[in-house]
Amino acid sequence: MLDVGKLATLHAVVSHGSFSAAGHAVGLTQPAVSRQVSLLERRVGTQLVRRTPQGVYPTEAGRVLVEHTGVILDRLKLAEAQLADLAGLRTGSVRLGSFFTALVILTAELAGLLESRHPELFSGGQQVIEDVLVDRATALRSLSVAELDVAIVFEHAFESAPPPADVELIALFDDPPCALLPAAHPLAGADQVRPEELAADTWIRAHNGSAARFVDHVLAEAALSPAIQHAGHGDEPVETQAFVAAGHGIALAHRLNVLIEPTQIVAVPLAGAAPVRHVQAAIMRDQHAPAARAVLDALSEVGRRHAN
Repeated sequence: MLDVGKLATLHAVVSHGSFSAAGHAVGLTQPAVSRQVSLLERRVGTQLVRRTPQGVYPTEAGRVLVEHTGVILDRLKLAEAQLADLAGLRTGSVRLGSFFTALVILTAELAGLLESRHPELFSGGQQVIEDVLVDRATALRSLSVAELDVAIVFEHAFESAPPPADVELIALFDDPPCALLPAAHPLAGADQVRPEELAADTWIRAHNGSAARFVDHVLAEAALSPAIQHAGHGDEPVETQAFVAAGHGIALAHRLNVLIEPTQIVAVPLAGAAPVRHVQAAIMRDQHAPAARAVLDALSEVGRRHAN
């Protein structure tokens, strides 16, 4: 492969018509310029310039190579400019993985804060944040294979899920547990409610996933066996909230989960030993891209707002 530095030197020689002038342009001595051109001629196997008393002129091969070199140098200048824009946060994008309610609530706050801090990122109307809906396991795996740059994840306090060693977790805030009650429920106006006070209610539980395990944990800790109705799947089954709003029973969630119209459903803080869920940002320890780190800094601020 041809050496770009030697090509740039040849380009300067032909552009300036002499070895000494080219040396001034590229910061080399005249002998060094002459040696670089000679080495390049040896590499391509043909003469590239003619040395005359009137100056240095390209051969046909030299003109062909200089023409291509001009295009290469222009592309390198463009690359340097684009890299400078990325480093200066004038451009850039971040693939952000989030669980459902983080995508709905937190990423909107993140985008607003990021734009206020780095308006040039958004000045061209470019998409800065590419949202991807993922669970915790998928997010951590996607970070490791560079399919995501940053992720918002959570882990329940009752089931620790340490990340891989090469993933850094940044605590954002603890999302408190709550009981979701129909608006007409007798305890809807309470400051807080204990699981035991809901023993006579039907509990709406997801079929599976961490939301189901959360309900099971609370029931086991309180030694309760209420009537159960199943609805939804996964980490954040919105279907359970629809069942509560329709008056079919009560459900457990965390504060960030609550999306249903408050005239139909009331979120009452859950007293006792019900565990929080830890909301975290995740990033590879060796990830130093300016835009990704700017997103991480903004997420930390969003987390502080929710922690208060």
